[in-house]
Amino acid sequence: MKVLPISITPIMNSVTNPIELIRTFCIFDDLSVLIFGKTHRGRPNSLSRSEVATIILMKTAFGINCLKKLYLLLQTKYSHEFHLPSYKNFVITINRYSLDFITLINALLQMHKQASNVIKIVDSTAIPVCKNIRIYAHKVMKRIATRSKTTTGWFYGLKLHIVTDLKKNILLLKFTTANVDDRRVLDEFLDQLNNSVILADAGYVSSKLQKKAAIRNNVILTGVRKNMKKITAAAQLFLLNMRGRIESVFSVLKERLGLITSLPRSENGYLAHYSRVLFGYLFQPLIS
Repeated sequence: MKVLPISITPIMNSVTNPIELIRTFCIFDDLSVLIFGKTHRGRPNSLSRSEVATIILMKTAFGINCLKKLYLLLQTKYSHEFHLPSYKNFVITINRYSLDFITLINALLQMHKQASNVIKIVDSTAIPVCKNIRIYAHKVMKRIATRSKTTTGWFYGLKLHIVTDLKKNILLLKFTTANVDDRRVLDEFLDQLNNSVILADAGYVSSKLQKKAAIRNNVILTGVRKNMKKITAAAQLFLLNMRGRIESVFSVLKERLGLITSLPRSENGYLAHYSRVLFGYLFQPLIS
């Protein structure tokens, strides 16, 4: 990877606030060697794993949601910095390495969890894979996507469950089919949390979860359903009002980073897209 020409650097700095391609590349090159090693089988790719990581963060910085637009940007403005293959091979390479980055995502989640404070927020959001009118014609995610209903209506796809801290750092995450009960996922999350106050909405009300949380010194504070006769203390109400912070995380993932898409043409393509979005959200602040 070559050094950026002077005319290009200010463009990147203004977009990424600021981000230097070379420094970013070096960071991920060191991480790649540390985690994946130097071994490579078969014919080498035109783009290395470190270059793909840098390209994904450029995609996040420029707010590009489509690989075609990303490829055109690299082709027109960064052709000297990256040795680009054909568009077809570019997509294949990006998708292949995007799945590798799940390892880096998990490593960063562990770091966030260790550095997090006592208060945590849990929630889930719908990830449609197509519009409702195309459900019966959609074949790509037919094996794992299901129908479910949220407060905004029916959808067909997956669910993203996350746990964050008050600083909007993601600590735990899990993708499930759309019809999985949120309490079932929280039950799994509790095995990885200790000494925490977990804020949740009324959909997580469960005496069984409360008992399990107490085993690891956790406390679950949930919203009150309409049919529940329960008085909420002022301190509890103050904490529960912080649940809105997790909605801003979902908003960034969906609206700014384009988590919801119907463009991939394979299951791996969908999973690679989701990993790219999460990778960009998690790693962008670290190198800004």
